[in-house]
Amino acid sequence: REVRRAGQVIDLTPKEYMVLEYLMRHPGRVMSRTLITEYAWDYHFDPGTNIVDVVINRLRKKVDAGFSKKLVHTVRGVGYVVKG
Repeated sequence: REVRRAGQVIDLTPKEYMVLEYLMRHPGRVMSRTLITEYAWDYHFDPGTNIVDVVINRLRKKVDAGFSKKLVHTVRGVGYVVKG
């Protein structure tokens, strides 16, 4: 599977791809850490883990690098959303 932005190929890990795919399937809808965890890792959310935040951070560095318009946004205390 390949991800492109403005024609540029973006190299993602399988988990980064899964998280981006999940967010892209729900554009404009805020997805909670719990929903993302259950989709990408197939287990119930552990509130003590920051795994989603780590993957989102890495994903942002890759998909938003060099673009003034950001794709992945944080809704504080709620989750993440893709706005295009």
